[in-house]
Amino acid sequence: MGYEATMRMDFLEPEDQLWRGIQFEVVDEEELARQQAAGGDRVHRHDGVWWRELKFGFYQPCFSYAQVDHRVACPHRFRAMTGFMHVAAPGSPSNLNFRTLVREKIPEYCLQGLGKWRRRTVRKVLARLEVRPVEHLEDLLGPGYEIYVSWHTRVRWGADKTRRSDYKAWITRVFHSPRQMVLGAYNKGNLVAFMLPKAVRHVVTPSFVASHTEALSDSPNDALYHAFLSIARQTPGVTMAGFGPLSKKESLDTFKLAYCQIREEPGYVWLNPILNVFAGDRLRNRYPWIATMMRNTRS
Repeated sequence: MGYEATMRMDFLEPEDQLWRGIQFEVVDEEELARQQAAGGDRVHRHDGVWWRELKFGFYQPCFSYAQVDHRVACPHRFRAMTGFMHVAAPGSPSNLNFRTLVREKIPEYCLQGLGKWRRRTVRKVLARLEVRPVEHLEDLLGPGYEIYVSWHTRVRWGADKTRRSDYKAWITRVFHSPRQMVLGAYNKGNLVAFMLPKAVRHVVTPSFVASHTEALSDSPNDALYHAFLSIARQTPGVTMAGFGPLSKKESLDTFKLAYCQIREEPGYVWLNPILNVFAGDRLRNRYPWIATMMRNTRS
């Protein structure tokens, strides 16, 4: 399962060229850490690596695709009380099969590289919706808030910012973050979904995507994903798109796999054997790949 082999890369259809001249601004790990901190994440730099807390004192690199040797670098022990994980650097010890969803060869991405059914869907969606960078904060504070509440009520994922003051503070910080683009899907001028893409080193990620439940029949996420990958194709230095690890939600993975494929690489995870007794189950429920990908947890 996954995207089909890209065909006729010398040919771009009209739907591939809707975002001509638009590029993501690529940042380094330090700038990424600042953006994540502005969004409310807990981050810190230790042993030359920027680390971000996922939950309950469990950390991974801010740039989740960073290759790390745990013998050389790890998060601060008094912050990562529950544990940490990362992709293993070549030649370093590993105890984890790190399975992620990625699309490689981004400079070759085009509509013809998708499956027949997905191509048809994208064309139909883009005939109804317009995807473009959000230019006005008011779009995110008004309809954007309704989108977020609808999305969070539906998926129950991430910190709850459904209180209007919490959402306003968060999205305002994000919108004004340097080099942060917000992609919006509009139906007749009304925002119905939005994405917060990030470009770090050679990798772009759709770090956050939310769509209004009432707009799902219009498939706004297909419009956003195609726009995201098309803009990535135009961004110098970008060669890969990362869509996160495999999840417990099969329908979500199935949707993503229309645009990417599964990649497996060695990783390393350490769980505090004492705190693991109290927080381990909560971690594994929230981040199921910790349990499913571990070969063992011995350091």
